[in-house]
Amino acid sequence: MALPIVIDTDPGIDDALAIMLAAASPEVEIRGLVAVAGNVGIDDTSANAAALADLLRLDCPVGRGASGPLRRRDATAAHDVHGADGLGGHRLPASARTLEPGIALLARLVDESAEPVTVVPIGPLTDIALLMDERPAAARRIGRIVLMGGGARDVLGNVTPVAEFNVWFDPDAAARVFAFGVPITMIGLNATHQATVGRAHLLRLFASGGPVADLVGRLLDGYHGTDADGRGGMPQHDSLAVAAVVDPAVVTTVPAFVDVEDRGRLTSGMTVVDESGRFGAINAEVAVHVDVERFRDLLDTRLSVLDATLRRG
Repeated sequence: MALPIVIDTDPGIDDALAIMLAAASPEVEIRGLVAVAGNVGIDDTSANAAALADLLRLDCPVGRGASGPLRRRDATAAHDVHGADGLGGHRLPASARTLEPGIALLARLVDESAEPVTVVPIGPLTDIALLMDERPAAARRIGRIVLMGGGARDVLGNVTPVAEFNVWFDPDAAARVFAFGVPITMIGLNATHQATVGRAHLLRLFASGGPVADLVGRLLDGYHGTDADGRGGMPQHDSLAVAAVVDPAVVTTVPAFVDVEDRGRLTSGMTVVDESGRFGAINAEVAVHVDVERFRDLLDTRLSVLDATLRRG
């Protein structure tokens, strides 16, 4: 039986690839997408989420979540990485879908499921924190949260030396999520920096030549910093989180106590990861190693099959 998942997302180039991977994987069933502000503003992330759902023919609702952080007022979008619209200027046809209120949708999808739902936040954690605040009973029914955010060990930050974007954007939300008590798997920068993908790693997909191959090629080409020949590629942060749900053997995790610095002048948004558990009870599994070839093969194989399916109509 496929694992029911809900993806909370701020599309985002790497978000788009992550959603494609989930759509292509029979191990999971996407019950819903909920957009949150992050890489770009909520109008663009909502439009992109709905448009991706149309492109991928997803039979699930799409929600519009939080328009900004709980408290932070200096959070800025990542236009330098994802472009003005979040997809590097490769705007998809506008969707006619009606967007549902995001927090209410999250609660409904969790409450209505006969099996525990895995929530996969690949943007800031604002929506998840609001769910925990406003609908705690529903939040406690979540089976597991597999999130892309934070960093551990040797790679802590990409916005500041110690803070990763999703957690930095709304550190108050992240702190609430880690403290709530739902099982969490954290896919941080120390793991995603191992999971690099460029054109040279997606040969089956690009040989397929359908709508997914076309969009992925344009997105990768526009992903700021991608090397010219695609051999090194860029970290696929969000796809790794989805891959860890689809095929848990892609990552190796260690148990840890994780807290978030939400007040520090220099360290705001830092994930403090204590693998010893001396400073708090274990509350997360933290990814520390990636089977890179397994990840790349999964992404290439699944996206090429999805591409062929959509091309056939």
